[in-house]
Amino acid sequence: MIRKVMMYLMISTTIILASDYTMEDLNKLKDLNMISSEEYEIFKNELQGTSSGKEFFSLSVNGLKVSEIYPVIKEEIKEYFPIINFFNVIGFKNYDILDGNLVFKLGTNAEEIIINTKNKTISGIKDEKKISYSDKELIVTDSDFYIESELFKKIFLKSFRIDNEDYKIAMSLSFETPEEIKMYLRNVQDGLIESQNAGEMMFTNKNSLFDLGNIGLDIEAYTERQEGDNKFDTDWSGNVEYQGGLLYGEFTLGYDIRNKELGDVSLYYPDIWKDHSFEVSNLKAIGEAREWEVIFRKEKGYFKVGRNFVIRENVPIGSKVELLYLGFPIEIKEAENGTVEFTNSEIQENRQYTLRVYTPAGKIYTIDVNTTSDYNQQKKGEIEYDISLRENDLYNKYESHANVYYGLTNNFTTGFKYHRKIESDIKGNNGYIDSIRAEGVYSNVVYRYPYTVVLGGDKALKSFRNTEGDSDKERYGYDYKGQIDIGNFRFKAENQHFGRYFDEEKIEDYSVTYNPLGAFQINYDWGKTKYYDGSKDSNESVGFNASKAFKELLISLDYNKSLNNEDIYRANLYYNGLKNYNVQLLNEWRENGKDYQTTLSLSNKNIFDIFDYTIEFSYSEKEKEKFTFSFHLDYNNWLKTDIDINGRNQRYAAGIDKVFDLRDITKNIETLDSSRIKVVTYLDENNNGIRDKDEKTVENVIIKLRNDEQKTDEDGVAWFHGIPNDVIYDVTPTVIKPNYTTTSSKMKILGRKVGTVEAEIPIKPMLSLTGIFELDSSLNLSKKEKEIILENTLIKVIDSKGKLIEYINPELDGTFEINGLFSEKYTVEILYMGNDYNIQGIAKNVQMAYREDGNRLVINYQNGKFSMEGSELKKGGAL
Repeated sequence: MIRKVMMYLMISTTIILASDYTMEDLNKLKDLNMISSEEYEIFKNELQGTSSGKEFFSLSVNGLKVSEIYPVIKEEIKEYFPIINFFNVIGFKNYDILDGNLVFKLGTNAEEIIINTKNKTISGIKDEKKISYSDKELIVTDSDFYIESELFKKIFLKSFRIDNEDYKIAMSLSFETPEEIKMYLRNVQDGLIESQNAGEMMFTNKNSLFDLGNIGLDIEAYTERQEGDNKFDTDWSGNVEYQGGLLYGEFTLGYDIRNKELGDVSLYYPDIWKDHSFEVSNLKAIGEAREWEVIFRKEKGYFKVGRNFVIRENVPIGSKVELLYLGFPIEIKEAENGTVEFTNSEIQENRQYTLRVYTPAGKIYTIDVNTTSDYNQQKKGEIEYDISLRENDLYNKYESHANVYYGLTNNFTTGFKYHRKIESDIKGNNGYIDSIRAEGVYSNVVYRYPYTVVLGGDKALKSFRNTEGDSDKERYGYDYKGQIDIGNFRFKAENQHFGRYFDEEKIEDYSVTYNPLGAFQINYDWGKTKYYDGSKDSNESVGFNASKAFKELLISLDYNKSLNNEDIYRANLYYNGLKNYNVQLLNEWRENGKDYQTTLSLSNKNIFDIFDYTIEFSYSEKEKEKFTFSFHLDYNNWLKTDIDINGRNQRYAAGIDKVFDLRDITKNIETLDSSRIKVVTYLDENNNGIRDKDEKTVENVIIKLRNDEQKTDEDGVAWFHGIPNDVIYDVTPTVIKPNYTTTSSKMKILGRKVGTVEAEIPIKPMLSLTGIFELDSSLNLSKKEKEIILENTLIKVIDSKGKLIEYINPELDGTFEINGLFSEKYTVEILYMGNDYNIQGIAKNVQMAYREDGNRLVINYQNGKFSMEGSELKKGGAL
C-alpha cells in the first residue's frame, strides 16, 4: 500500500518519499481524479492512524493465491469480508440476489443458504436450521455483502488467518470449489469414481445380448354391478407380463390371457446418453391393429397441459407413491406399468414437491420435483433432444416430431422443432403437413431482477389446402414472450401472430403473480383474441391460493374467478397427527357456490401392513349422499382380494398376483421390475479393486443384502433374487477366514433393468513383512554390542498417504515381523536412536505382494550405515 501511495504522489506532486504526504497532498490527488473515493478513505485512515475503513489484502484460498486486491472493511476491532467479491475470485457462480436477499448453493450437494436482509436471518448452514444476525455483523453496499469474519467462517470456511502487517489473508474452505467440482464430475464421467459418492463401489446391470428375466401372472375372478343394473355380472381376467434383458436393453411384453391378445411390446434403454432414454415399441391400437413407435428424449419430472401441471415419474412396478407438499401427503397413487402420474389442483407453479415412493420390497425413497418453468433453457454446450416417430395405422403412415435445444452460452439457448402430421384435404385425400419452428431463449439479470425472453416462429413447408383455399404461404406464425421477476412479483406477457390460414389473427396473454415468501399466491390473468373475420373475444381471471402448516395440520385455500366461467372455491385440510392414519377433508364449491362437494378420507399410514385400505365418505349437492369404501389385501405376494364400493357401484374380486424369476421359479419375487444379484467374492491379490486374471474366489464369505444373508459357495458365489430396481441397497460382506479382510469402501447395489447384476467384491489378504538384521562379521562385535545396536534401532512403516502404520524394535536375535499390511506400497525406515554408535539410517519403498514365499527384507549393517535387500524394494535412498 505504501508503494501505491508513492506512485500516486510521485506522478502528481513529485514528492519523493511517501511518508511525507499530507492531507493537502491527498486532497490534490482526489481533485485530480488520481485516486478513487475508496482509496482516498484508505489513505486518509492510514494518515490519521484510524483503524476503520476499507483496506485491500492479498487473498489465498486452499493454499493458492487468487487475488491481490481483496477488500476488507474494518470497523474498530471487527473485520468484514465481501461475499460477492469472494465468489468472483474463486469462480463461483451458483448464486442469485433476489429482492435484496443473497441465495447460493455450496458444494457437490448444492446445499442452499439464504442470507435474508429483511428479517436478519441466515438459513441452510450445516447443523444450523436458522440463525439470526445483528446489524453489526452485516454491511450491505451497492455492490456487495460484507459479513463479519467469524460469521463468514461459519458459512464458508474451516479456518482463516489474517496478517494485518503484510496485508494477507489465507482461507481454507469448508466446501468444494468450482474447480474441485469440475474435477469430481470429470472423474465420475471418466469412471474414476464409480458412484455418486467418492469412497463407494456401485454395482449395477451390465448390458447383455440376452438375460433371462421375470414373469408376472395376474389372474382374478370378479363380480360387479353398476348403478342401474339389476344383477351382478361375473367374469374373470388374466394378464401375463415379461421383463428381461435383450439386445443390451430392457425388453417388456404383455399378453391378455382372457382375450388372447398381445399387449404392448417395448425395448427400452434408460439413460443411454446424458439423461436421455431411447425406446422402441410395438403398441396395441384400435381393434387388432398394431403401431410402431420410436422415442429418444430427455426425462423430466413434470410437464404442463395448458395451465395445469402434471407430475410424472418412473418408479418400480407395484409401488405406491405419495405426493407431498410442505411434508403433508396430498394424494397417493399406485404405479401403473412402472409410472405414476399426479394431476392435482394443489400442484402450482414455482413450488417444491416430493414424491415418497414405497416399493413392494419395503424400501422407501423420495424424488424432489420443482415446478419452475425453465423454457427449455440449457447451459453452455448442453443439448436436449425430444424425437419421436409413431405409426398411424388408420392412415398407414408415420407421424414424427423432433425438438432440439442447444445452449450457445449460459444465457442464450437456441431451439429447432420439426413436425410431420397427417391431415385430409377437401376431397378426403390423406397427406402430410410438414412444419418447422425456430426459437431463441435468452435469460439474464437487470438491476438484480432475473428475466427471460423467448422469440419463435412457425412455418408450414408442405400441406394440403383447407376448405377456404388458403395456401401454405399463409400457414405460418410467430410469437414472443417475456418474463421478469421483481421482488415478489412475476410479470409475464405473450403475443402470438398467425397467417391467414388460421382463424385467429392475434392472441395476447398477460399475467401478474404475487408470491410473498411462498406464503400465498395471487394470480391475475388477462387475454384477448382477434380473428380475421373482425370479431374479438377476451378473458380475465383472478386466482388466489395459500397453504399454511400448523404442526400436523395443513390448510390449503384456493379461489378462482373468471369472466367466462363460474367461480370455484376450495378449502382442503390434511391431518397426519394420528398414529396410524392420515385424514383428508376436501371441500369444493362450483357454480358460484351452488354446487358443494365434500370428501372425508381416512387411510392407513403403514402401507406395508398386510391390510392396505382407504375409507371415504363423500357428499354432493347434486349426487346427495354417497359412501365409498375400498379394501385391498395382498397376502405374501400370492393371493389378493379387492373390494370397492362407490354408492351403488360395487366390485368384488379375488385372485392370484405372483411374480416368478425364470432362472429359479422357487424364489419369492415381490415385483416384476426387479433383478437377481450374483455376488462373487475374490482374492484381490494386488489390492487394485479389480478382478484380474487368475485371481481366485473366496468361499464362506457372509453377504448381507436387505434382510437376507447368504454365504458364498466353493466357487465364491452367492445369489439374491427379486431385488427391486431403481432402489439403492447396501451390500455388507463379512469374512470368516483369518488373515483376510474386506475393503473399507462402501458397497451398493442398483438394479436399473430386469436381469442379472454381477457384483464382484474384493477380499483383501492381510500380509506380513518379515526380516532379519545382519551385522558385518568383520566388525567383531560382541553379543552385548549387537544387542545394544538392535535395542536402539527403530523400524517404521508408513503407508502411501503418509500415515504411520507401525513402529517396532527388532528382536535381540535380529528378526522382526510386521502384520496387517496389504498389497500396496509402503515406506520402511530404519533409524538408529542410540548414542554409542554413529549409524546412518535408511528409508526405501517396499511393494508388498501376495506371494507364496512371503515378503522378506534383509537389513545389513556395515561401514557405519544400514542397507536393505529384498525383491520388494523400489527406488529409495538413505536418510
